[in-house]
Amino acid sequence: MSVKDRIREKGLELGFEGVGFAGVEPMDSYIKEIESRPPEMYGWTNSDRFSTIRGASPQVKHPSARSLVVLISNYYRKSFPQMLEGVYGRAYLVDERKVLGEEMARIASFFVFLKQEGISPIYDGEIPARMAAARAGLITYGKNCFAYGREAAKNSSWIEIIPFIADVELEPDEPSVELNCPPKCKNKCMKACPTGAIYDDMKMNPLKCIAFNTYYGAETTPMELREPMGTWVYGCDACQEACPRNRPWMRQEKPPHEDLHSRMDEYDLQAILQMDQVFYEEKLWPRFFYISRKRIDRWHMNAARALGNLGNSDCIPALERSLRESPYENVRSMSAWALGRIGGAKAREILEKARGKESEPVIIEINQALHML
Repeated sequence: MSVKDRIREKGLELGFEGVGFAGVEPMDSYIKEIESRPPEMYGWTNSDRFSTIRGASPQVKHPSARSLVVLISNYYRKSFPQMLEGVYGRAYLVDERKVLGEEMARIASFFVFLKQEGISPIYDGEIPARMAAARAGLITYGKNCFAYGREAAKNSSWIEIIPFIADVELEPDEPSVELNCPPKCKNKCMKACPTGAIYDDMKMNPLKCIAFNTYYGAETTPMELREPMGTWVYGCDACQEACPRNRPWMRQEKPPHEDLHSRMDEYDLQAILQMDQVFYEEKLWPRFFYISRKRIDRWHMNAARALGNLGNSDCIPALERSLRESPYENVRSMSAWALGRIGGAKAREILEKARGKESEPVIIEINQALHML
């Protein structure tokens, strides 16, 4: 059995759904695409701290690099509670600390095996994972920019890609760098994106992307995005849910996600709006780590916007408290917007009462909210 075969066999034995191999030549088509994008959309992705381009030339960054070894894992193995749909992206809730610990243990075991084979693996988060997987023949692309397993998870996009650098020459697999959407798809992912972030085949404006705006967006979510973002507070699955390629896996019966069902109260929007720092660091941050531990205000703001879009008048007391007591202007601003979105005499009374005690940015939001009533 060849080294490649032994590596592939070990990866599958450990529970990964795919193992592929690629060369370390510069990913020229990827680099060209990134460099062609408008700076206002993508300038934030290249800095001394992190670069979307630097890792696309693995051997330049890591002179010892000779091959890429790519693993595929399916993160949507258990059922997803209906009440969390449209609120949290599946990837983040399924990847709980226990599962993440198991995943890290599997990767550690894989590393040990590679070292036994005389390979010193390197993990580098700047390696473009989707392009690495496509060059290794493990995925094809969708119009929504997601990677779809050629075999993993019934060819769906509910997958995680983990590329490693190896210091040994391993024969590359046949690449699959191609768009492979069904001919009758009719751009369902684009039509399903509420903010119009997907504007062409494999073209997306991250500044309009709901997921991006939930954890990396502006200090206060722009007015034009608030209503289209709906009730999403962390991530977004809209374009994946609409995709015909994902339906076979979504329809497949899956075992219950007992952890999620037992902790539903922790993910309630009103609980998120009112949570304190201890609750945040102990209950949410370990799973939703894209948002800094120092940015509890972003969670409060997202929850306020989601409650406004939910439109339930039962949420008014929680929003009133947030408008009255939050130390963060962006949270008070969004709470005011949410009250205006829900509407009614009670919301008007709260807004008018708060107007005389607020800072100018929040007063502007209150006036706009009153105008909505």
